[in-house]
Amino acid sequence: MNIQQRVRRMLVGAVYCGVAMLAANSARADVKLPAVISDHMVLQQGMAVPIWGWADAGEEVTVTFGPQKQTTKADDKGHWQVKLASLTASDKPAELTVTGKNKIELKDILVGEVWVCSGQSNMSFSLHGAVNSAKEIAEANYPEIRLFTVPATVRHEPVFDTTSKWAACSPANAGGFTAVGYFFGRDVYKDLKVPIGLIHSSWGGTIAEAWTEHKHLEGESDFEPILARYSKP
Repeated sequence: MNIQQRVRRMLVGAVYCGVAMLAANSARADVKLPAVISDHMVLQQGMAVPIWGWADAGEEVTVTFGPQKQTTKADDKGHWQVKLASLTASDKPAELTVTGKNKIELKDILVGEVWVCSGQSNMSFSLHGAVNSAKEIAEANYPEIRLFTVPATVRHEPVFDTTSKWAACSPANAGGFTAVGYFFGRDVYKDLKVPIGLIHSSWGGTIAEAWTEHKHLEGESDFEPILARYSKP
């Protein structure tokens, strides 16, 4: 198994874990999707693609993408999920429709490679600060590369949605994006010639423990000083 396959499995596993935790959320009156499933997104090629969201408990939900139509029912907590069968890369904009008691139509959806750009300051360092940044930003006109930035917000419990949106890469938005993520995505795009989705989720200076639930740190003597510092006002 190569590095790309291992990273892909890790990403898919993280998505499935998040989906499972979503079941703890309360039900909504209308079908609702997380921000990461929205207009201009890129879906991963070559694997089953999970599409998930919320609805009333027991509500029937149908997801349509091209010739595919998948139907399921929301569980007793209001969470639902379907998997689209393996997709082939495509730069032709398509629509994805989610129908329950209401209808959501997502537009300009591409299929290609999706990567998560996460870490600390090396990843959060923006294209504005790169060498020859003015030239690089001016040339960052890649409509088939899509950018999604997760806002840096503090939460004491896991959350299952964010306030962001996908955008086609352009000189207007590339400057504030992760420089490492941008250059990586651009090179992959030029090499593979398929649409690229980049999800930026990083925070400079954070330690691994800051990304970890307290219940996983408790009971370990090595982590006691960290928990003690956290409990101080």
